[in-house]
Order: sequence, then structure tokens, then C-alpha cells
Amino acid sequence: GEECCTFFGYSPPIFLGLFCCCGGVVSSRIGIAIVCLHLLQGHAILDTISGQGQGSFCPFEAIYQFGDSISDTGNIDFINHQGKCSKDPFGETYFRHPVGRCSDGLLMVDYFAQALRLPFLFPYQNKSAYTSHGVDFAVAGSTALDLSFFKERNVTWPNSEYNRPISMQLNWFQEHLNNSVCKTLTPSECATKLSKALFLMGEIGFNDFNWPFNSGTKIEGLATYIPPVVQAISGAVKEVIRQGAVRIVVSGLFPMGCVPFYHRNATYVTKEPKDEFQCLKPYNDLASNYNKNLQEALSLLGKEFPNVVILYADYYNAFMSLLRRAPSLGEFPI
Repeated sequence: GEECCTFFGYSPPIFLGLFCCCGGVVSSRIGIAIVCLHLLQGHAILDTISGQGQGSFCPFEAIYQFGDSISDTGNIDFINHQGKCSKDPFGETYFRHPVGRCSDGLLMVDYFAQALRLPFLFPYQNKSAYTSHGVDFAVAGSTALDLSFFKERNVTWPNSEYNRPISMQLNWFQEHLNNSVCKTLTPSECATKLSKALFLMGEIGFNDFNWPFNSGTKIEGLATYIPPVVQAISGAVKEVIRQGAVRIVVSGLFPMGCVPFYHRNATYVTKEPKDEFQCLKPYNDLASNYNKNLQEALSLLGKEFPNVVILYADYYNAFMSLLRRAPSLGEFPI
């Protein structure tokens, strides 16, 4: 149990065991190791899982993160100076003060950085930051789809002007390549450099359903958003591949029906059927259907780009596993 789930001196568990469970204890550290084993596909592992080595167990030189609040290390703080994530109590358990993360501690991308022996990613909007080890383009509240998509459907929400959809994040990525990491490189040299980086696509897509839900869109209407959201994310993956990415992790959605917001903010959901955990079953089914469609799209991309490794991060089942195992997991500091 404990030996299996300790990785490079870190103790389990971290927020979500996305890829692995050891002895009933969820561990993202081992999960990250498994991710690396899949991503490397024949590359040398520099350290052992026992963590005795001094280097990185995955020879990645950088991380590039796209997404929303689940992975925003501070972009929203630069975009919206009055945002909630720049105020207490955010950041209190690790940084001891708000740093722009919508969390009281670390994000999953931070744990990836720690496990890969890389510094934490700076937000792209911090123009004075050191970025040779990667950049975070994620912005809290962002969508996969452009704002025009929602305006055409009369879907609005507070502070939508701060939305930075995946298309804009990709533009930032291109700016970063042109002005920084690949400024003096040929396209071929740039692609070679990016082949040594880990790309994290998401989680993003939740807000594409969340904002319409908050505007009163019923479950039947939300279901129609699945194809365009999947297409937007698939297109984003294809774009970073075009730039030179060869190791990509794409995240699915959490079980939406378990999110307290869905229970609190809409009176019309009170009659919806619930599962054994009192999660709203139709909204969990919506997330499952979305995840199924996303995985099918990623499978097609894998066939189109056989030399690129694309992994699907199963947030949904990791979350549900925590619920099912909660009585036996006990309490651990995160």
C-alpha cells in the first residue's frame, strides 16, 4: 500500500488518482509514472519508481498547459484584477497567500511539474516570468468554444469578457513560440524542441456546459453542445501536433451531476433522478456521453498521427472512485 503509492518521496494521495490505484489508496504520483511510461514509448526512464535517482523519471524539458480554472496558475489574476481567485482564502495551504490559483493549494499541473522535477509553470500573462520550462495558458472560467458560439444562442454570463477560449490560448502559444522559445530556431528545430515537452490539454469543456446551464438551458439543449465542444478540443490537439507536440494528455469531464453548484443554483433540477451518491444522474450521463465522444475523437487522431502519443485522463471515473472508496480512504492532507 504505502510503499506502492509513494513516489519520489511524496506521500499519497493527491487530489485525484487519474491513472492508477494502489492497494485501495489513490495515488496521482504513481499515475504520473504510468503516464510517463505510456508517453515515452521506448525512451529511457532516468529514475526508478523507488525514487532513488536524482534526475527526472520522465525526460521532459517543459510543460505546456491549456485549460480553465482546474489548471490556471494565475492568468485570471492578470486579466481580472478583481477576480475571486486573487483573494483570501485561495492559496492559504501551500503558498500562504493568494497567487491566482483557484485553489487553496496546488493544482494538478503543479504536481506534474514536481514529479517531473520542473519548476511550477508561470501564467502566460506574467510577461516577466521565466518560461524555458513551459507556460500555463489556462484561464479560469474559459470555454473550449468561442464566445460568438454562445452569443448566437443567447447564452450570456457575468464576466464573460474575461473568457479566453481554447482558440485564444492557442494564439498565445503561437506568440510564445514566435517571441520566446522558438524565436531563433528554424521550424524544424522548433518542432524538435517541442517534441521534448509534455502538453496538457484541459480540463476544458466544463464551462461550455456550465454557463448555458446557469443561463437556464435544459439538459436536452446541453446535449447538443457535445459535438462542437469535442470538435474544438480535437482541433486544438491537432494544432499543437502541427507545431511539433508528440506527447499529449487530454482530460475528460468530471461527473457534472456531483458538482454542488448544479444542486444549489437551479430549482428545476430538484426532481431529477439521483444516483447512490445523490449526484444528478442526467448530468452525469451527459458528462459520460461527452467523455465517450471525446475518446472516440482522440482515437481517430491517434490513427491520423500514429507517431504521436495521446493519452486520455479519466477525471470522471477517478472522481467516482473516490466517492466509492471514501469510507476506506480515510483523511490525508492534500
